[in-house]
Amino acid sequence: MLIRALQISIKCHDQDFGFKTFFEKGLNIIRGSNSSGKSTIINSLLYSLGMEELVGAKSERTLQYSVRDYVEYEGSKHFIVESSVSIEIENRSGNIVTITRPIKSQHQNTKLAKITQGPVLTQNFSGPSQFKFVHDQYSAIYEEGFFTFLEKFLGLNLPTVYDSNGKKVKLYLQAIFAALAVEQKRGWTDYIANIPFYSVRDARIKVVEYLLGTDVFEQEAKKAELDKESEIISNEWSSLAKKITAQASGLGLKLDGLSSKIPIPFEPNKLELNKIIEGKTYTIQYYVENLKNQHKKLEIKGNEFKDGTSNKTIEDIAQKTEEIASLTNSYEKAVSNLAIQKATLASLSIMAKQAQDELTSNQTAQKLRNYGAEIGLSISSDSCPTCHQHIEDSLTNLSEVGSKMDIETNIRYLQSQATMLSRQEAGLKQTIQDAELAVSEYGARLERARSVLNSLRNDATKGTTLSRAIIKQQLFIELEIEKFQKFNEEFLSTLKDFSSLSDKLKDNQSKRKSLPTEHYSSEDKRKISIFEKMFRANAGAFDYLSADISDIEFNYVNLLPYLAKIELREIIDSPAEQKRKDQLVKNGSMAHNSSASDFVRLIWSYILALYQTSSYPTVKGNHPGIIILDEPGQHSMATKSQQALFKMLSSAPGLQSIVAASFDDYEAVFKESTDGVKFKYIQLGEKCITPSKSTETD
Repeated sequence: MLIRALQISIKCHDQDFGFKTFFEKGLNIIRGSNSSGKSTIINSLLYSLGMEELVGAKSERTLQYSVRDYVEYEGSKHFIVESSVSIEIENRSGNIVTITRPIKSQHQNTKLAKITQGPVLTQNFSGPSQFKFVHDQYSAIYEEGFFTFLEKFLGLNLPTVYDSNGKKVKLYLQAIFAALAVEQKRGWTDYIANIPFYSVRDARIKVVEYLLGTDVFEQEAKKAELDKESEIISNEWSSLAKKITAQASGLGLKLDGLSSKIPIPFEPNKLELNKIIEGKTYTIQYYVENLKNQHKKLEIKGNEFKDGTSNKTIEDIAQKTEEIASLTNSYEKAVSNLAIQKATLASLSIMAKQAQDELTSNQTAQKLRNYGAEIGLSISSDSCPTCHQHIEDSLTNLSEVGSKMDIETNIRYLQSQATMLSRQEAGLKQTIQDAELAVSEYGARLERARSVLNSLRNDATKGTTLSRAIIKQQLFIELEIEKFQKFNEEFLSTLKDFSSLSDKLKDNQSKRKSLPTEHYSSEDKRKISIFEKMFRANAGAFDYLSADISDIEFNYVNLLPYLAKIELREIIDSPAEQKRKDQLVKNGSMAHNSSASDFVRLIWSYILALYQTSSYPTVKGNHPGIIILDEPGQHSMATKSQQALFKMLSSAPGLQSIVAASFDDYEAVFKESTDGVKFKYIQLGEKCITPSKSTETD
């Protein structure tokens, strides 16, 4: 990414104001006093790219009053009617676009950015434009969104990451720019400060991993894809299992051996499908064969049926009446048993919850007591801190005689109790399932028996050469056989589906095993090692003195520099220590006044090392190739260190850097800091915002 030019245009009631400048490849230094408007230029530049969140909020409110409210010039206030900022940028392919974004406008929303495909600022190009929306929902996803456009224009393929809720989101461009642009107010407080909050987990680490071109996003994407596939397979298995179990239950069948988890390999011969009749178990084949035999017997019986009411019909009515009485009794017992089992389960569930609640309460009490032991509280050892008498664990009547369990014993007891109750719950649920099968079976048989009895009575009263009861019984049997045959076909088909899902899961697990076991691959570790070396070299070049450079190590968990396992941060001195150092300064010694400025040196080292590593020939990272620094010379920074920074920025191949600095308003400091440095010099006057005739700076 190359910034070619920047223009701020302001229209007031009585006069037009603005600022315009051109940038070059390499180092660009914007120099001016603290009140000249350097930060106005930097913040407007970030605003033109939709990056004002690095300074504050998502709107023009982050900008200074001089570009959105009024311009102070020669002692007068000129109130602003319209204002905008335009930036001309070039990508790696040499394509140039000019982006114009309104700051204050009566005609355009500030959430709109105007894109012109050409060099409007450097060559007065005039051509068709299009508008993109900024900082609105999906501006980084939809084609019409500004950040979607900017990502594509810069050739950045931003990865998908996870937010704090586990939802997949894009690593937004604003987070990347936090590692490229450091604003003055809060930018020098952390290695990568001001990353906008998008609920992305470990956002700073993700930014570093992306800029260094690590493989973690590809590996996480593969893992996420496998996780999703595994979830789909598991859901399909669960759905099939529920469906086939429900169908079996509807036919009074009990399906055993079907696991809720997918077995690898799937062995269909371990599944048992049986018909339960009055507590006895029969295979489907036996049951269907028995139905066919009954059908044949009824056929023979129908052929023997003669005109009129036969004694056999009377006998059949008596037998069927007796059968109905028996079935009714069995059905009522089954319903009663089911109700009892469900009530028992409800009671057991309450007991299990009470045991779990009590277990949690005791574990919490134990944790609090253990924490007390860590800081030496006497109450943690069951001793009163005032009178030093023994304190009981239990709140029951202390006059009760008999031993009481301490917390540890109580926890062990409750854990075993909870485990036992959980097992009983599981067993009872299976018992209820069997009881429901029995109720269903008895209910169906009772309904068929009553229907046949009605037909027998019709045969007995009306007299016929064709027994309706026999026909109805045959019909019931035929329907039953048809149901079982149809179910058997579906069951065999489902077994094939189960087998296929098992094979898919096996393949999924095989692919999962091929993924790296560690977060960083060996290639990633090599890149991070280069990053670490670059960081240390930079810190040495910038005269970091608070610790021995060779002792600095990188933590591979958060990718930050550590010294003796402590993260390197700014050292905050005690009042006495600060007073001693202040006295040393008065005596002419600066050797001990380096802690705050040394942390800034570390930030320089970190930001620059990201680009150096990304652009390293064997790394091929994703750094856009631009660094923007607002007042890098914080905390009375030594000019020698600033000179080293400028030399490094100027000599970095392929890097454009824009630095805004006052150099403490001393010409000598400026000359010493830039001695031997090649750079584009942009010098500001008293104010950067001036009448339009004199707004352009070379």
